[in-house]
Amino acid sequence: MSKFALFQAASAADKAWMIEIARIFGDREAGLARFHGRATGEPGSQLRVLYQGYVRTRDAYNAALR
Repeated sequence: MSKFALFQAASAADKAWMIEIARIFGDREAGLARFHGRATGEPGSQLRVLYQGYVRTRDAYNAALR
């Protein structure tokens, strides 16, 4: 997979995760929840699934940059 395709996948996963964060925490608290580690979700939750997808695609993109 190309670096660009990995970047696109990571960006899409990040966006999907952020939409779910905003839905749960509200627009005003979404950024704080994300960057203070509160937005990883409980095991089995949709938030956790999206978080894990984001981490997986982010790590794949970062690995391609090395």
